[in-house]
Amino acid sequence: MKVKITACAAAVLALALSAAPAAAAQPPLAAQPSPAARAPWLLKGAVVRAAYLPNCGADYFMPCKGAPWHLLLRDGRWVPFRDAARYATRADGSRADEVEDSPAPFAVSADGRAVAYVRARDGRVVVRKVSGGKPKALAAYGKGVGTRNVALTLSADGARLLVVFEGGTGKRPSLVVDVATGGRAAEVPAGDVPLGFSADGDEVLATRAERDNTVKVVAHALDGSSVAATPPQQVVARGTALALAADGRTVLALSLTGEGVPSRLRPYDLEAEAWTGPARQVRPKRLWPSLRWGPGGRLELVAEESVPEEGRSTTWIYALDPATGSARRIDEYTIHSGVPEKR
Repeated sequence: MKVKITACAAAVLALALSAAPAAAAQPPLAAQPSPAARAPWLLKGAVVRAAYLPNCGADYFMPCKGAPWHLLLRDGRWVPFRDAARYATRADGSRADEVEDSPAPFAVSADGRAVAYVRARDGRVVVRKVSGGKPKALAAYGKGVGTRNVALTLSADGARLLVVFEGGTGKRPSLVVDVATGGRAAEVPAGDVPLGFSADGDEVLATRAERDNTVKVVAHALDGSSVAATPPQQVVARGTALALAADGRTVLALSLTGEGVPSRLRPYDLEAEAWTGPARQVRPKRLWPSLRWGPGGRLELVAEESVPEEGRSTTWIYALDPATGSARRIDEYTIHSGVPEKR
C-alpha cells in the first residue's frame, strides 16, 4: 500500500529564533555541494529551520533518485545532509518495498540547534548538534520494529528525544531518551498517544482512550509519576490542539472550528480538573494548526498549507501569547517537491 502524505514534500518543521530571511531557491538535485555544505554542522552559528527530503512521487512519497535530505538554514541557504537515511525500513531491517516507500524519521528541535535522524550507514538513531561535535548514537530500541512506524520528536532545546511507535508497533511503550547520556529517561505506556514535550521538556503530554468512550489527558513526568484527568470532551476533540505548560499540570487547549480555523485558547488544570482562566480569541486564521513550545518556553502556533497541483507546501510559525491570545509571525517558508503532481 502506498503511503499518502498530506504535503507534497516530506518536511520537518523547525524554528528560526527571530524573523528569518526568505529561503533561497532550492538547489538542483544533482548540484555538487561545497565541503562546508556536506557538513552543515560545522557551520558556526548555523540554525536549522526545516529538513526536507525531495519527493518525486507527487502526493505519494517516493524519494527522488540520489537526492539526500536537505536542511534549510536560518540564513536562507539549503545544504544537503547525506548522513541521514532516506528510506524507512521494514521490521526485518530491509528497505521498504517500492509500493510502500516512506521517508525515514527525522526531527529538528524547535530552537533549530539539534537534529535527530536514522543514520544511513548503520540504521542507528542519532542526535546531532548543528554547531558541531560527534553525533550521539542512541541505544537500540528493540528488534522487529523497523523505522516505517517510528516517529521522532525532540524537546525544544534538543536535550531529550521522544521515540513513538505507531501503527502496527503501537503495543510498545514510547521512549524518552536523554540525549546527553543516550540512555532511557522514561517510558510512556503503550496505548497512550504522545502529543509532545512540556515547555521545559520534563514531561510528555499524552491522551488515552478509555473503555467508556471518553479520552483522558495525561502528563507523564520523567520520574515515572503522572497526572491524569478526564476533561470536558471538547478539550480532546479532533478540532483541538494541546500543549502542556512547564508546571506539568496546565494544558493549553486551542479549539478549532469545524473548518479547522483557530478559535479560542484556554488553560485547563489536570490536577484540579477545571478550567483556570478565560478563553482568549486567537488569530491568525490558518487552517488546522498545531501547538508546540519554542526556546525559552515560548508557545508557538504552527500551520502548513499544501498545494499538490503546484508541488509546494508553505509553513507559518507564530509566537502565541497564552495570556492574551495575540500572535506574532516569526517565520514563513515554502518547500517545493521534486516533481509537481500531474493533473
